[in-house]
Amino acid sequence: MNTKKLAGAMVGSFSMTILMLPDCCFPKEGTVAVESKGKTQGEQRLDRVNVAKELYNQGLNYAQYGLFDEAIEMYKKALAKNPSFPDVYNKLGVAYTQKSMYDNAIEAFQKAIEQKPKDVEAHYNLGSAYFDKGAFDNAITAFQKPFQLNPEYRSAYSLLGIAYTKVGKYDDAIQILKKRIEFDPDLAIAHSNLGIVYSMKGMDKEALAEYNKALEIDPRHESALYNMALFYDKAGNTDKAIEYFSKAVEMNVSNADAQYRLGKNYMKKKKYDDAINAFQTAVMSDPNNVEIYNDLGVAYKAKGMAKDAEGYFSLYKKKSAKGK
Repeated sequence: MNTKKLAGAMVGSFSMTILMLPDCCFPKEGTVAVESKGKTQGEQRLDRVNVAKELYNQGLNYAQYGLFDEAIEMYKKALAKNPSFPDVYNKLGVAYTQKSMYDNAIEAFQKAIEQKPKDVEAHYNLGSAYFDKGAFDNAITAFQKPFQLNPEYRSAYSLLGIAYTKVGKYDDAIQILKKRIEFDPDLAIAHSNLGIVYSMKGMDKEALAEYNKALEIDPRHESALYNMALFYDKAGNTDKAIEYFSKAVEMNVSNADAQYRLGKNYMKKKKYDDAINAFQTAVMSDPNNVEIYNDLGVAYKAKGMAKDAEGYFSLYKKKSAKGK
């Protein structure tokens, strides 16, 4: 579960295709140059601050269009003009995170916090960077600070709860996720996440109740549908598993894992054509899942289509060997 988004500039999607950017979007660097000859030190300092702000704004414009390399360059230039600029460090960290450069992001967020210790967003972003890096213990520590500064900073509760789950602290995760639901009782994803933790603790009754609550709030919620399907799959209820996996892939046909598990359940019911269709859709979304090729071979063999089966078994062997 790329389970969360960073605050500030990280909210939203930058996957849009840029056909043309108007000339006015990004002012030329030359336009912010300031003549300092003959000025006092205070005036020169003010000039540098103003230049830094203009460079920072250019970086924000680049980031808005998903041009993170260009944004990083502008942020660095802004900091060269004015090193005491915590907002720039924060947005620099966000840009690094978007490029999966987590160590650089962590360093930037830490500098932002050094200069602005009560910046709730910077603390949250630091925790998120640790989370994305997989350093969950550090993420848990970092996420404690936003609560101290602002107990109602809701976004941190969700990621903190998931981080606790990652390190096996399920009771702590349940407590935090319940707190998240107190703030927003009608947030489907919060109920779905809590259901996952209950399931991991073996508390199936509680898990099922949370999944049902999530689907009452939003019957089309993909995560809740998928988690409900996993619940029934684990319980051996093939018909219900098929029902909910089918609904999940209706919401997102590219959900490779849901498609694959749907195919496995169709195999249990000997619905080989449906299984093949699900497996083939899964392999298009996730061609690196080697096991799908073997399952396709099994499905075609069950249909008596030996030549097709052998082709997929051969692919399975080749891909398995290549992965070793």
